[in-house]
This record gives sequence, structure tokens and C-alpha cells, in this order.
Amino acid sequence: MAEAAREYDPREHTRWNFPVLVTETAVFMSGLAWVDPATVLPLFITRLGGTPLLVGLVTVLQRLGYMLPQLPMAAILGHRPRRAPVLRWGVLIGRLPMMAFAIYLWTAGVEAKAVVLAFMLFAYFSTAAGNGVVAVPWQDIIAKSIPSELRGRFFASMQFTTSLSTIGVALAVRWFLGPAGPHFPRNYTILFTLLAAFFTISIIQCWMIREPIRPVLESPQSIGEIIRGAAPLLRENRAFRSLVFAGLLGFSLTFTTPFYMVYAKVKLDVPEAMAGVYILAMTLSSASFGWIWGRLNDRYGPQSVVKGSCLMLASAPLLAVILPATMRGLGAGLHYVLALVFVAAGAATAGMWMGLMNYLFELSSHEDRPRYIALMSWLSAPGAFAPLLIGWLLGYLQFPTVFGLMALCGAAAVAVAWRMPALTPERSAGKER
Repeated sequence: MAEAAREYDPREHTRWNFPVLVTETAVFMSGLAWVDPATVLPLFITRLGGTPLLVGLVTVLQRLGYMLPQLPMAAILGHRPRRAPVLRWGVLIGRLPMMAFAIYLWTAGVEAKAVVLAFMLFAYFSTAAGNGVVAVPWQDIIAKSIPSELRGRFFASMQFTTSLSTIGVALAVRWFLGPAGPHFPRNYTILFTLLAAFFTISIIQCWMIREPIRPVLESPQSIGEIIRGAAPLLRENRAFRSLVFAGLLGFSLTFTTPFYMVYAKVKLDVPEAMAGVYILAMTLSSASFGWIWGRLNDRYGPQSVVKGSCLMLASAPLLAVILPATMRGLGAGLHYVLALVFVAAGAATAGMWMGLMNYLFELSSHEDRPRYIALMSWLSAPGAFAPLLIGWLLGYLQFPTVFGLMALCGAAAVAVAWRMPALTPERSAGKER
């Protein structure tokens, strides 16, 4: 069609969106760090009498909330050139329950433990569902306004800025949960309040994002049409098939990090204040490896980032087993050595996110990108149940055995990543016309 043949400025709104997107992500992720799902939240759940199965359920609900809206949003937005309004209203509505939960803690406390846990689960699910609603427009705006040759630098800047802002959060969390901080439950009430405040700033920044207009589908595409097209796409497109399987295996492990904190607390008697140290370890790892992944992405392509990240994913559960078994004589020093597990987890999570997203951007055209984003999320969805499975297994098996199974899953992710096709300019459908 004529519109598709037009020449577009690949750097339209790049100067504006680059810093806005980087800082908005940093604010949002720093907000989450106040009640970090991998460290602080498991401790809060344990304090209220929750089990490892409930810890896994939180992560599953987060993933399902993020995944479920994406197919409907791909159908709704596929033929619409403007997606920014959905982004703005989605973040606002989705995050309101978390703000309400902070108010509830101040007014009602934590005496009704079952109510508190249920409200918290709902608030986290709502936040995740809001993120799922905005996933398609947010990723689409990044792909449209950040040229491919800048994306490695862009994601590295995003992760570095996020890490810097999270360092202060990690140190503050350590104080809040330590002996010098406020007593329970006031310490967690303040942490949830700070999370709500950072969410508010993030919402304002989302309303500042500018959207380039690019070619879209000529007619609406139903959810059924998108689903029916999944099988041929997987069968005929090896690159997309590799992307899905790498995401399925990789993301299933990135969402299991909370169990390392539960293991440290329950089995190794690590004090709660070490949560701040582990957040700091993940943060510094994400910052330093972000630049490494960014350079790999821009020089060798996103598949190289996926390979390195999968190696990190496989190493994290191995370290969780090996370090306590070989260094028991360190005493309290073991608590700090365990930070290496979170270093590996932080590097892996940062790399998987960057590598898979950039691979998808390179693989898809402007018209197909919403469909690809949604299908990638849905087809890798079974991995969302990995935390629930692990929580269930921990009711019957010891932590080292379960971590060994996780390492095997990581090895499978490495094998898939090593077979991902490199995307040459001829194979990248998402280049500007």
C-alpha cells in the first residue's frame, strides 16, 4: 500500500523518547525494588505465615497477569496507528490497587493476615495485568523510535540507570529490615508506600512518551486469526521458533529467583537484612553486565546476548548448591558469598530481557510486531508456572535437588540458544523502509 512505501525517519522522536523511556523504566524498576519480588516480598509473605507455594503463586500471578491481555491488545491495536493512549491509561489503572494496598497497611495493619495476603496478591496481579495491557504499545514505541543500531546502547543505558537508582533503594531496604530500622509491620508498610510513590512518578513519565506513526495492518485481525496463525509461524519461521523456546526455558528460570532468598533464610539462617545486600548484588550485576550485553548486541547481534544469558541462568542454581556445600566453614561469611547467586541471576535476567526483545524487534515488521509480541508472550507462557511447580516440589524434595532440576532446565536453554539463527540485514523484517 502507498503508506507502507513511504520513507520514515528512523530517528523520529529518538532524542525525546530515549531519555524519557530510560528514566521511566529506572523509576518503575526502582519502585519494585522497595518490595523486591525476589528478596523482600518472600520475606513479607513468610512473616505472614505464607508457604513457599504461595511465594511461587505470586510470581505465577505476575506472569499470567502480564501475559493474558496481550493477545486481545494485539487484536485491538494491530490496525490502529496510535497506541500511546492505551499505554497511558493502562499504567494508571493497573497500578491503582497497589497504591490502595499501601493505604490499607497504614489504616488496617496486618492483623488479618489472610486479608493482607489476598489484597497483596490482587495488587500485584493488577500491576502485572496493567503491564500486560501496555506491553504491546510500549515495546512497539521502543522499536519505532529507537533505531536498531542504538538498541544495545539504549537497553544498556536503561539497565545502568535502573541499577544506579536501585543501589540507594537496596541500601535503604537493608536498613528498614535490619535491627536499627522500624519494627514489623511498620518497616514493610513504609516499603510498600515508597513503591506506590515511585509508581506515581512512573505513570507521569509514561504520559510524556511520544509515538512515531508507522505502517499498520489494513484491517483488524481477530484473536482467533492471530492464534490460528501461530502454528504456521512456528513451523515455517525457524528464528521465531527459536525465540519462543528460548523464552519458554529462559523466562521460566528468571522468575524463580525468590526461592534463593527463601533458601538462604530458611535453610542457611541468613538474616533478613541481607536482602538489601542481595538486591545490591543483583543491581550491580545488572549494571555491569548491561554494558557487556549491549556491546554484544550491537556488534554480534541479539542472539549472542541470549546465549550468554542462558549460561548465567544455568549457573545460578548450581552456585546455590555448590557454595553452601563447599564453604560451610566460612560461618557468617557464607551469607555474603551467596551474593554470587544473585549476581548470576541479575546478569541473566538483564540479558534475557535485552536479547529476546531485540531479537523480536529485528525479526518483525511494523505491521506484524503487535502480533509477534503477543504470540511470543503466550507461547512462552507455560514457563510462568515454573515457580508454582518449584514451590510444590519443595514440599517433597530438598532445595539442592530442586536447584539441580533448575540447572538442567538452564542447560536446555543453553542448547536452544546456541541454535538460534543469526539475523542478518536480509533476514531482519523490522528495518525501516
